[in-house]
Amino acid sequence: MSRLLGDRFTAVVGPDRVVLARRAGWRRPPALHAQAECAAPTAKAAVTALAELLARPEIGRGELTIVLSNHFVQYVLLPWRAEVGRPSELAAYAAILFDETYGSEAGGREILIGRERSGSARIAAGIEATLLHGLRNAVTASKLKLVSVQPYLSAAFDRVRRSVPRRDFMFVLAEPARSCVVVASGGRWRSLRSTATAARPHELAHLIEREAQLAGLADEGMPPVFVHAPGNGQLVVPPCQGVTPRTLGLPHGADDPLLAMAFTVN
Repeated sequence: MSRLLGDRFTAVVGPDRVVLARRAGWRRPPALHAQAECAAPTAKAAVTALAELLARPEIGRGELTIVLSNHFVQYVLLPWRAEVGRPSELAAYAAILFDETYGSEAGGREILIGRERSGSARIAAGIEATLLHGLRNAVTASKLKLVSVQPYLSAAFDRVRRSVPRRDFMFVLAEPARSCVVVASGGRWRSLRSTATAARPHELAHLIEREAQLAGLADEGMPPVFVHAPGNGQLVVPPCQGVTPRTLGLPHGADDPLLAMAFTVN
């Protein structure tokens, strides 16, 4: 790629580190370019780490996509309501559910709502507004142009969805210290949960068993279970409710979990 056009970068913001990956060419996988430690697992520390990274003289011009660890994202499943149709009504409905689930956010939160067909529940992601504001300011002060900020659950599922059945499944996204579990039945979202669970086989098996009970799957029969653990494509999770979970990797894997998370961005 011409240097006049710049490179494409992906910054993965985790609770302990921020990793910057660089893709120098459209057909090449991203490579680790730089990283910075976070002083604490907080939004303020993450913004500081990203700003420090992007201020380094070796960071050239280009486009930047930010992937947020699920540590920094809250999720709710918005049940379908026929009377909620306009975008403003949907936003207000989502804000109420977030406040009921997590409490009101002192600095406010920005809510991203997934698209679904009529009659289906939607996945909504809530991100602390001050975190997003800080990340955007850090990019504005650099030579890079911000393309998007993506919750990791959304980015990862978009990459692996062709490997997952369209109607019935459980998908487990296992970061090193946090896991998200989504269940679909009949082609519609049924449940969603984010929990502080380590990406270890028996802990994930326990999580899958628990979520199956909460979602009522134990009585109906387990659907196929798919697990994606960045940086651990060889993960083997024990059978759960008679079903052996299948581990999903990405075409260009990496042993570093945060660098592997950068591979979710095309």
